[in-house]
Amino acid sequence: MSAPEHVLPETLAARPHDRRRGIPIPYVNEKDDHTADFAAIQSARVLTCARERLCGSCGQPLGWWLAFLGGPRTASERAYLDPPMHPDCALASLTLCPHIARREHRRAPEHRISADTITPELMTEAKPDRWVMGICRDYEARIIAPRTPQSHVLFLAKPFKRIRSWSYTPDGRLTEDPPQRP
Repeated sequence: MSAPEHVLPETLAARPHDRRRGIPIPYVNEKDDHTADFAAIQSARVLTCARERLCGSCGQPLGWWLAFLGGPRTASERAYLDPPMHPDCALASLTLCPHIARREHRRAPEHRISADTITPELMTEAKPDRWVMGICRDYEARIIAPRTPQSHVLFLAKPFKRIRSWSYTPDGRLTEDPPQRP
């Protein structure tokens, strides 16, 4: 099964759309002037997601189940820099986010990244060869390095109740892996 080409969740479809790309602007990528910075997440919005239990993609309250999406290492540690999402919003991000959807897509070059963008020490620029979605009920949010230039939120997912993963095919498309147990 390929990455899902399904209808956008209503909450994500209602988000402002990037005119150039024609896709919804994820809540954590929307700047105060309502433009998008797809190369970096906005720390104030990440903090709001942590405090108010909001989806990082659509910005609406999370429900019973929530999803974290990242590489195998972050999934095994259950430690994420991106906020949790509704499972349907996480599925949509597999096709909407070019960094995830296309194996050969590269991150923005340095000159396009804002001067005030931080890269927490935990973050790696290496793109995973597999994307793992862990679905759980809750998380803990910790402020790392408060009151420093490296301050950021770390989301610690509670044990996953379900795990799904996608790997790149030789031609660079995402395909869902066989089911796995948490």
